Amino acid sequence: MSIRSHETVITIDAPIEEVWRALTSAERIQRWFAPNMRVEPRTGGAYVSDWGPGLEWKNVIEVWEPNRHLRLTETRDRVLSASSVQEPLEPCRLIQDFYLETAAGGSTVVRLVHSGFGSSEAWDREYEGTKGGWASCFVRLKHAVEHANESVHNRILTAQCDGLDAATVKHHIQDATAGYERVREGLYEFSIVIPERNRSIVSVSVQPTATGCVAYIELLLFGLDDVAASEEESRWRKVLDGTPTRVTTGAK
Repeated sequence: MSIRSHETVITIDAPIEEVWRALTSAERIQRWFAPNMRVEPRTGGAYVSDWGPGLEWKNVIEVWEPNRHLRLTETRDRVLSASSVQEPLEPCRLIQDFYLETAAGGSTVVRLVHSGFGSSEAWDREYEGTKGGWASCFVRLKHAVEHANESVHNRILTAQCDGLDAATVKHHIQDATAGYERVREGLYEFSIVIPERNRSIVSVSVQPTATGCVAYIELLLFGLDDVAASEEESRWRKVLDGTPTRVTTGAK
């Protein structure tokens, strides 16, 4: 079986040591990636990223070269999803290689090569989903590092939509974001910024499932107090509650 890989690159206006910490410190990772993280910072240690039920992602640290190279590995045999239906995959060894380099002016280039995806049709959604997902995550990483002195509320909302295709649900959520600045868009996902909320980032991903799709809205809210953050979360929950044929919603 042949394997596939994809690559994501971003330049961050921060020293390489700060970017390394953003990739390897559980507290710093929670500012842009999963709301709950556990990290054993060493070769042979582990990364556990937790977005909620069905979305705990475990990786082993295979390479740990501070300020230079981080490699995470896993053997995946199912789709990582909040769907109530488990979707098996032929087992593949997936590898995430993060490479860091200092660029002009003291900025840092981060390059991620995510490899090992199977070539079968069953792996197509995982391949495309992670390809677009990392692009959205790197937008969040850049903002979180470049605004390291601001507080962050990292929230995730989910909705399982049975009997409805991902494009329909994605368009529904896009309609609710009309007028906001779009910072990126992919096959299954898009990201916007909210200027009046300190340019907080909203990342939307709608992933196909065996029974329809699951919608995810990830909120990265900068410089807001608890009340304002809860108001923003409630506003976006109403967007998900309005999705056609909604089955269940949740938050972590």
